[in-house]
Parts: sequence; C-alpha cells; structure tokens
Amino acid sequence: MTPPQQLNPDQLAAADALTAYFADGGEAPVEAFADLGFEDGLAIQCEMQQRAVASGAVHVGWKVGLTSDRARTTVGIDDRPFGHVNRVLASPADLPSAEIRKVSIEPEMCFVIGERIAGDDVDPASVPARIAQVCAGYEVNEARVAVGGNLAMLVADNLTNWAIVRGSGVDAPPASELDHCVVTVSCDGEEQFSCTAADEVDNPYLSIARLAATLHRHGMALEPGQSVITGAYARFRAEPGQRWVTSYSGIGDVEATIS
Repeated sequence: MTPPQQLNPDQLAAADALTAYFADGGEAPVEAFADLGFEDGLAIQCEMQQRAVASGAVHVGWKVGLTSDRARTTVGIDDRPFGHVNRVLASPADLPSAEIRKVSIEPEMCFVIGERIAGDDVDPASVPARIAQVCAGYEVNEARVAVGGNLAMLVADNLTNWAIVRGSGVDAPPASELDHCVVTVSCDGEEQFSCTAADEVDNPYLSIARLAATLHRHGMALEPGQSVITGAYARFRAEPGQRWVTSYSGIGDVEATIS
C-alpha cells in the first residue's frame, strides 16, 4: 500500500478538487492544477490512491510511463512516472464498456515481481532475476478527465489506468530477447498493428529500474506478487462487440472482448 504523504496546501486543494469532480462531474478542475508540475502530480496520485483504498480498492501493481524517447521529448521530462494498478484481469477478459469511459487498450508486456526491487540505483541487469514471470498484456485505459496537456493532472489521475489484462507468460528471458519480441495486434481476426518491441519502447528491465527510482523518492518499492506494465506499443480505441488478441513472440498471447 502507498504510505501516507503530507501534501502542501496547493496539492491538497487539487486532490480535493479532483475527488469532487469524480463524485459530482461538472467542469474538470483545471485551475487547481494550473501551477502544479510533475512531482506534484505524483504526490497527489498517492493521496488519491489512499482515498481509493479507503473506499475498497486493492493495490495490485504499477504502470510506468514515459518509456520511449518520443514520449519524453513530447513532455520535456527525462523521468518515469508511476501509476497505481488496482485491477489485474485474467485473459481472456471481458471489458464492460458501460463501466469504462471511452475505453482504450494498449498492448504492453506485463511483469510479475518475484523479489522486492527497491532503491534509486537499481542495476537493470539485476532485474530479470527478480521477475517471477513475463506475460503478454494489455493496459485498459479510461478517459476520466480531459487533461488538455496538463501533465500534473494526467499523473494525478493515475495516468488513465483502469486495469491490466494479464495473458500467458514465461520465465524472465534475457533483455535482448525482450527487445526482439514481435508484438502483433488483431481485432476481430484482422491484423491492426505489428512491431518489434525495441522500436517502440525502452527495454522493460531498464524501465523497471527507473520506476524503482521514482517509487523510492516517494518511499515505495516494487513488491513480490505485484504486476507491472512497462510501456505501450500502440493504443486503440475499443468499441463494444470487438475482440482483441495480441501475440508476443516467445512470450504468449492476451485476449480481451469489449462488452
């Protein structure tokens, strides 16, 4: 569980405004986040997670953001934000569109942590030995608030995560094998996208090491049993009735149907 953090008055006001927005709707609290930045967003996300846990959510993993040069260049930050994951669904998964606002899915590798990974100087070469399994995966995203380029609000809103779908997997392979993995996405039996992993995102073991460093700044770590997703190869708006299947060469498959 995320430890409690002492928010400053501006951060607390933004967290309260975001909570009220989720409860009552209306206009997104853009003004409350106007003067806040990346680290503010992370602190507010931790507060929002504490409130979610108090309402019954269970923390089961993490996502790591900004895992490509393209993404980091866009926002001008060389860092790796975390997102709390409160749902891990087994493949094949049913995704209820009525419960997920503007649902989209992203093919991402999913890593099950076997041994604790902590600290601001984790060697990426040490990560594979601490991974219990590498799986085919999806991130399920929900458009809860239109952030309009406001990075602090995007981070505070858990980087849009709604769930992870975890498919079949293997023991942790060498870093080079992950880089050469071919990811092929199909919808209703028709191929939509294919790539070699390293062409789209950083090596996942590097991303996990960088994630550990960000978590360390906030007094947290990657714990055994948690699931971690390490960056999207593509993103697709998902519509009711669609069946999405993605194959990761040498790793496995993952499937989700939008109901």
